[in-house]
Amino acid sequence: MTRLGIAALIATLASVAQAGNAPENQLRALVAKELPSYVQGVDVSTLSQHQLANIYSILHGPYRGQEKKALLRSAIGGPYTLRGLFLN
Repeated sequence: MTRLGIAALIATLASVAQAGNAPENQLRALVAKELPSYVQGVDVSTLSQHQLANIYSILHGPYRGQEKKALLRSAIGGPYTLRGLFLN
């Protein structure tokens, strides 16, 4: 194998390794960008993949106003839920 071939192989392997988490990182970045408009103070890095997908679908669903905020708080869980507000 030539030097050029080895360099191309290394570059390909590096891009595949970076792309391995690309969809997860992209979803996390989209949620991190849009979520503060509805719920402040959420550390998006602590959310599971399932929570991120739920939140994204709520953000882009047919929901409006307080309904959207309530659904988002429920999907986030913890102190952002109604139960969490009373017990924390």
